[in-house]
Amino acid sequence: MRPIDIHKTFELSIDAITCLWGGLTIPRMLPNEVELVLKPHNLLITLTSNVGEDAHISKSNYLSICKSEERTQDVGNLSLKMLAVFAFESLKTEPAYEIIKNNETINFLRHLRNAGAHGGNFNFYIGTKFIEPGEVKWRNKKITKQMQGKVAFPDFITHGDLPHLLEDISKILSNVANAQ
Repeated sequence: MRPIDIHKTFELSIDAITCLWGGLTIPRMLPNEVELVLKPHNLLITLTSNVGEDAHISKSNYLSICKSEERTQDVGNLSLKMLAVFAFESLKTEPAYEIIKNNETINFLRHLRNAGAHGGNFNFYIGTKFIEPGEVKWRNKKITKQMQGKVAFPDFITHGDLPHLLEDISKILSNVANAQ
């Protein structure tokens, strides 16, 4: 095992994955300890609001999510979609994006971003117009027009795939930086 090596663009994405899965699995690993530490608290956290009352996150809801394999997977799958969107939008802010935007690996992430933004399913439509994606490959994965409407997360891209994709894109960014 080795840690994923990523470009600074993706640090928040990897941090989010780390915190999400850590936050979901630690209560399973140390259930008695977590329950004991949280016992004196009615709420898990309070989020400040500028538009109304502060939002309170329920301790009992958090613990019930962590205890349920199905709910844990649902939360993880939603985060995978959000991270694909966030990673691609972060990548677009990089000065090198204009140079690499037509790279096949970048297009692969772009299609995942679109799937993440469309409920987790591949979507090759802009309005009512079908946009032929061609054949977009990354490692042993291939996106084609036949995938229209098919589930992308986690059926096609798993939780462990996304960090590797970000690492591969980080290498592309490094190569561009080294060439300049």
